[in-house]
Formats: sequence, structure tokens, C-alpha cells
Amino acid sequence: MATMEKLEIAYNEVFDAQGNIRACGREACIALIEECKKVESYIYFGDVKTGHMQIEAIKQLVQSEI
Repeated sequence: MATMEKLEIAYNEVFDAQGNIRACGREACIALIEECKKVESYIYFGDVKTGHMQIEAIKQLVQSEI
């Protein structure tokens, strides 16, 4: 599976169609942060240890890539 497909799947697991965060758990947030880092390694998308996300950075990446 391509990196962008994995990013889209991870994004849709964490965010709903309106851009609201789902009750998905820390592991899903960490997976999304890791997929974002694979696409743009020099941007801070969040902490992979805690799952704390930089929501705007993630949304900007996904909107520009998908």
C-alpha cells in the first residue's frame, strides 16, 4: 500500500468527515503522526510517545496531499 493511502486511512480513523476528532485512542493518533512524518519528515506533527497531535499541521498536510 502506498504511503499516501496509509496516510488517508490513518487520517480517516482519527478524524470524521467534518474534521472533528473521533474517540479513537492514543494508538490511532500515534499511527497518524507516524504516517505524516513519512510524507514530510521536517514538520512537527505531534509527539509519537503521547499521541498529542498538532492538528492544524496534520490537516494542512492531508489537504495538500489527498
